[in-house]
Amino acid sequence: MFFSTEAIIISKKDLGEIDLLLELFTPKGKFWTIAKGARKSRKRFVNLLEEFNIIKAHLRKTSKGKLPILEKADFIFLPENIRIDYKKYIFLSYIGEILSKISSIGGEKTFNFVKSFINLVETNNNFIWLKPYFELNFLKFLGWCPELFRCVKCGYEPKKIFYFSIPEGGLLCYKCKDDRCEILEANILEILRILIKMPLNKLNFLELEKGMDLNRKNKTKILKIAEDFLKFFLLFDINSLKFLKEVLEGV
Repeated sequence: MFFSTEAIIISKKDLGEIDLLLELFTPKGKFWTIAKGARKSRKRFVNLLEEFNIIKAHLRKTSKGKLPILEKADFIFLPENIRIDYKKYIFLSYIGEILSKISSIGGEKTFNFVKSFINLVETNNNFIWLKPYFELNFLKFLGWCPELFRCVKCGYEPKKIFYFSIPEGGLLCYKCKDDRCEILEANILEILRILIKMPLNKLNFLELEKGMDLNRKNKTKILKIAEDFLKFFLLFDINSLKFLKEVLEGV
């Protein structure tokens, strides 16, 4: 039985002497497939099977319990800049590792978000905002989005003084705050709110900072909040994060 699907290649491994084992992220979820002879005959797939490529995968189901076979792949989007820009490659490696390590992930909306985000990384160098934007919005698709508009315990909407707790899942009011929360400055909260509400197709990083008094310290705090929130809920180590943070230090 044959079937076709859009797919993002998020990882690959050598299999035997000539085959490739590919991990695909699709609108229906993730699965592994075998590309027979892909390492021996480059002409067959013409560099389509690189990580972060977006392809139309034509697959053949095999007997029960065995992996499907990738018979053919068609070009949809092949990001070129990440092959020559190591910062972009490390950034997408970070995203790919997250996708690979989450056991259950799927849905057309999540897939379309990741696909559009790869396109955005290809043309944008603003890692300071790309990273927290991805982390916060990816959490939203997983159902773990931080509450940034009202107290997570009582529902009250703070107006002047804001407390934030990662273990509690977001904002706390003065009455509900505990010893694990921290005070969050209004301008930092506003940026976090914009990042989590702004559609990907309307993302404007220059507009994001307009009128905001953001120094290096505040930007670093925003990065830390988004990253710590993601790590708290994922519950696994992200090996590529160390290299990505080294990259961001020079941005």
